[in-house]
Amino acid sequence: MSLLTQAYLLDRYGPLLTDANLASVLHVDAGSLRNMRAAGDLDIPVIRRGKTPLYAAEDVAAYLDRIRLAVAA
Repeated sequence: MSLLTQAYLLDRYGPLLTDANLASVLHVDAGSLRNMRAAGDLDIPVIRRGKTPLYAAEDVAAYLDRIRLAVAA
């Protein structure tokens, strides 16, 4: 995982990202993000705080790096 990506996410959003934060990072609508999560298409572990889904910045950075490598291949 790129430490630069992780540092950017930590600086901008903190250690945990909400659905709105992650949607902004992925450039998708928050509703589309919820649909992706429900369909199992989102390969980022979800942390539940009550009913609120949260995503660790480290996991999001790793996901972005995996996507970057898949596109480059």
